[in-house]
Amino acid sequence: MTDPFLNMSPAEVAEMTQRLVYTDEPVEPPIETGPHTEPVLIPRSVKLTRELDLACKRRAENLGLSQSAYIRSLIERDVATAGTSDQRPAWVQEILAVIAHHENDEHRKAS
Repeated sequence: MTDPFLNMSPAEVAEMTQRLVYTDEPVEPPIETGPHTEPVLIPRSVKLTRELDLACKRRAENLGLSQSAYIRSLIERDVATAGTSDQRPAWVQEILAVIAHHENDEHRKAS
């Protein structure tokens, strides 16, 4: 994605900024700046003991994931299995569809 301001002349930037209206009103929802092909990731701080952090790093490496991706996958799985999520992650929906398909196959074979 290219920055639209890179090709603007100083006069064009000045003209654009003169059209802006500044207020103290909060902007909600956040301004969308373009199509998002990937979900927006919100950074969180998680406190772990040194031993748990090392174990987490080793497990993530063994799975070929970053620590963040590993921790995120654990949270996604827990939320999906607890049924507290309005929207299950796509990978969970796919797994459930495969399970349902195979369950239907088993019922067809039994009849």
